[in-house]
Amino acid sequence: MLALRNLTPRTIRKLTSSSRFIMHVAARPSDLVGNTPLLDLAPILKQHGIDGDDAPKLYGKLESLGPCSSVKDRIGRSMIDQAEKDGLIRPNYSTLVEPTSGNTGIALAFLARERGYGCILTMPETMSLERRMMLLALGAEVVLTPKETAVSGAIAKAQEILAELGDKGHMLNQFENPANPKTHRETTGPEIWRDTDGKIDYFFSGVGTGGTVTGVSQYIKGSEEFSLPPLNPNLYTVAVEPQEQMLLTEAKGGEKIGEQGPHKIQGMGAGIVPKVINLDLVDEVVPCHSDHAMDMTRELWLMGLPTGVSAGAIVHAAVDVLKRPEAAGKTAVCIIPSFGERYFSHPGFNTIRETAENLKKQPLPEPWDNRKYGFDTERG
Repeated sequence: MLALRNLTPRTIRKLTSSSRFIMHVAARPSDLVGNTPLLDLAPILKQHGIDGDDAPKLYGKLESLGPCSSVKDRIGRSMIDQAEKDGLIRPNYSTLVEPTSGNTGIALAFLARERGYGCILTMPETMSLERRMMLLALGAEVVLTPKETAVSGAIAKAQEILAELGDKGHMLNQFENPANPKTHRETTGPEIWRDTDGKIDYFFSGVGTGGTVTGVSQYIKGSEEFSLPPLNPNLYTVAVEPQEQMLLTEAKGGEKIGEQGPHKIQGMGAGIVPKVINLDLVDEVVPCHSDHAMDMTRELWLMGLPTGVSAGAIVHAAVDVLKRPEAAGKTAVCIIPSFGERYFSHPGFNTIRETAENLKKQPLPEPWDNRKYGFDTERG
């Protein structure tokens, strides 16, 4: 059997035009990680006045279409594959312990279930109920930490649990693990280059661990360290962070804007400058306020694209940058990190949730007798 998902469209056409029937069957869920499509976000640009023959193009890379619906599926598989290769973990013995804002935990939980590992995940109490439920349903143990300590508190708790487990425990450490940017260098970056036919001028990514922005930029801009020739050394890389937590801006020598503290963009702004990120590859850090992120998230939903709030932040930043005169005629790709259905307990969906909870049944037309269904009269 041949996996069509790993072939180019031209090769697929050649193969499927022959008399041979090709089955596309994955052996296990993790085999479905990667090769996510690009979606034209022209409707969003047009809505914000970016239109015309010389308008820039913005494509969203739908990491929301992975097996567990987020970009973190990639690093989960990469880190576990590397740990297995290095002999650091073994099935039916090892327990994975990881501090996570949710989506990495979901990736690790499904991979742990697939491959026979225990899984204990620590995360700030602000993480959505939907994420917690997914983790529990996948058989993981969830430990919540105080929201005020952000990811730093989750890391400290994970280290405590790790010490208690002894040699049975293993922390993959997504914030420092080189297998994190490696998977984006070897998969996400090449996919973007392939699917844009090498025509990409801007790359936008949110920063949780910094693996995506680093790995993709290494592949396209080139990296002597990893023997990668420059494909487009002029790629303009934009990292997006919450305006309420501008640590990357500060690390790049910029000034913080407004009040700093907790934010509502899950999956971004971990409260640390991750060791994984290579800030030398980042041309600009663009902050996005939680309110603006949620506004854009609603716009994405209303164009038929259910996303999480981090996608709203990234697209909002992309729209702002692409309004600049120098962006005319350019091509940009932004990461759409996760699917939106796991965020319904987010405060941004409060109005929709209240509307859904307050919906009332309506009477049926003749010849139905609505008194049988709790109405006061035959017609309701």
